[in-house]
Amino acid sequence: MYVPFWFFDSDVTASAEFRAETDTVYDTSDETVTETSVYRCDRQGTMRFQCIPVDGSQKMDDTYMESIEPYDYGDMTAFSSAYLTGCLADKYDVDAEAAVPRADERVRQSALGVLEGTVEGYDRVELKDDVISKDEGAVSYAMAPVWILTTRYQDQPYTFMMNGQTGKMVGSLPYDKAKANLYWAGSALILTTVFYFIVKWFL
Repeated sequence: MYVPFWFFDSDVTASAEFRAETDTVYDTSDETVTETSVYRCDRQGTMRFQCIPVDGSQKMDDTYMESIEPYDYGDMTAFSSAYLTGCLADKYDVDAEAAVPRADERVRQSALGVLEGTVEGYDRVELKDDVISKDEGAVSYAMAPVWILTTRYQDQPYTFMMNGQTGKMVGSLPYDKAKANLYWAGSALILTTVFYFIVKWFL
């Protein structure tokens, strides 16, 4: 089916404070010592984001929709009803204004990811504080192809979604606890048997 999406453009100024740590381990005559150096790393930058996608359908799981990204937006074309022949198409029931908070959070996470990526050479990095300032940009509407499969196993529904352009797929797999327990029991039995014969061999 074709799923409705809102695309947001925005210019962002982001600043963040990170706590970074580096460990140095050395041995003395009677012990091993771990010395931890702690640093404060401040980062700031301006970024431009284009075509931040937020699906406009309440029926579609946002996590799944984001997991099958990215689409190649260079292949976008003007709308034609011919594309919908033989396919389902959903009209948006989440308007652009309602989609803004999710777009803002995606911008925030992306901006912080860019800043954190510049804090290099440390063993651990932790975000302590951030300030994100965003200028609203253009908003556009588009429809993207998604293959959807829903099946049932032991009276539980399972849904799989695939990016109709790239083939990337996500979904939740059925899990049979009884078979899983049998698998681990069988593995344990095999390992126990092998261990027994190894011990017998060396004795």
